[in-house]
Amino acid sequence: MTIGIDKIGFATSQYVLKLEDLALARQVDPAKFSQGLLIESFSVAPITEDIITLAASAADQILTDEDRAKIDMVILATESSTDQSKASAIYVHHLVGIQPFARSFEVKQACYSATAALDYAKLHVASKPDSRVLVIASDIARYGVDLLANQLKDL
Repeated sequence: MTIGIDKIGFATSQYVLKLEDLALARQVDPAKFSQGLLIESFSVAPITEDIITLAASAADQILTDEDRAKIDMVILATESSTDQSKASAIYVHHLVGIQPFARSFEVKQACYSATAALDYAKLHVASKPDSRVLVIASDIARYGVDLLANQLKDL
C-alpha cells in the first residue's frame, strides 16, 4: 500500500513587516536580518488572525466536499495554542466542515509536532486504508519587543 500526502495548502497573514524597517526601529544593523537570518520580511498576524483561522484557511483552499466527508481524523500540530483546554483541531474541524464523527486532536512540541502528526497519520492510514487524515501545522511566533534584537546580537 502506498501512503502519502495528497494535497498541500498554505496560508499566511496579509500583513508584512520589512525587517530593514524593524532593524532601523530597534537600532540593529539590518545585515543581522538579511545576512544573519537570510530573511527580508516577517508575516505579521493581526489580532483577528490566529493559528485556527490560518489553519482553516489553508485547509479550506484544498478540500472538496468529498474530502470533508471522507476525513476521519484531524491533527493540528502547533507550539502556539490559543486555548489551553480545548484542542485547536476541534475548531478547525468545525470551521472547515469535516464530517462530525472524525477524531480531532492537537500535537504540541515545537518544530517536531508536525513530523509526529504525519507519523501518526501514516500509522492510522496503514491500519485503516480507507481513512483520510487532515494534518495541519500552524504557528504564530510572537517575539517580545527586545527579544529578537537580543537574540541577534551574536550573529
